[in-house]
Amino acid sequence: MAKGDNRRGRKKYRVRYDRIVVFLLIIITIAVLASSCVNKIKGKDNKANAPEIPKITTTTEKKETAQTTGKADNSALAPEDTTETTVTHSQFTTVLYAPEEAYKGDLVLVNHDYEYIFPEGDIEAVTIVGNRNDYYQAGDYVTKLDKEVLVQLNALMEAYAMSDGSGTTDVFVQDGFRTYDEQVVRHSSGKSRTFPAGHTDYHTGRTFDMFLMDSESGSGYAYFTADEWFSQNCGSYGFILRYPEGKQDKTGENSRTYTYRYVGTPHASYINLHQLCLEEYIEKVKGHNNEEPLEISADGHNYQVYYVPMAENGGTDIPVPADKEYTVSGCNAGGFIVTVTVD
Repeated sequence: MAKGDNRRGRKKYRVRYDRIVVFLLIIITIAVLASSCVNKIKGKDNKANAPEIPKITTTTEKKETAQTTGKADNSALAPEDTTETTVTHSQFTTVLYAPEEAYKGDLVLVNHDYEYIFPEGDIEAVTIVGNRNDYYQAGDYVTKLDKEVLVQLNALMEAYAMSDGSGTTDVFVQDGFRTYDEQVVRHSSGKSRTFPAGHTDYHTGRTFDMFLMDSESGSGYAYFTADEWFSQNCGSYGFILRYPEGKQDKTGENSRTYTYRYVGTPHASYINLHQLCLEEYIEKVKGHNNEEPLEISADGHNYQVYYVPMAENGGTDIPVPADKEYTVSGCNAGGFIVTVTVD
């Protein structure tokens, strides 16, 4: 009995693990909350002190900005992006030109280095007799020139004849268009020693010689030396002296004061004003494109002239203005020359 009573009278203590767990959870929760508050406070301080990150503008956004304002925002563009987003490009469209077109036109260059290939449709050769006006004479009955060149030559010679009030002139025009076979004969016979067949400018139908009647003998011809009016005004009708003095190293031919070539008004005016030969002019134009054209003022109009190299394969996409008059001529020297009438 005593032993049994002692066991019942003893107070037994048990560890309450469930209370310990709850206590620990409360401590952990308080610690997490305290840490979070500290981080938030630090984050605010860092954000206030950190440098602002610039917004990155994409190329598309730049283009949209330029198009909306009507002015390219080049200050925000990298150098390689400037060309792509230049607004002036929007005034151009492209026209596809076939490879053979690079050998046609009023600006085709023919000399020792560049052969004329007689492209179909380049000119319409007609005899001077039957197509000239009354202000000059034809040296023979068979000499031909391009039909459109004769139109301009008629206008020039009428103005020249009227310049001194006489209304008449003793100028004769001859030695125009030559076929390939005709040049073979002339070259082999020594009449045209400088240029072999295919390499004479007379093949173009735009080149001719001018002579004066010899007033002393009453027969034969004297080489035509243009007077002051002629030299100052022939460019307004599209004509240049083909082989001017001091250009032998460029043209490959001795200077001649009687051989003229049609190239078109703006080009002739520029060539004559700056005392160039055709070779020098074409080389100059090759340094200009549609973004930086050669600016020419002639005959009361402003022109822009630029060069487009011929594509290596297939046709060439030529940039031309969408809202201006223009002409395209091959130059027979690797590409095309575009002439835009600005106003």
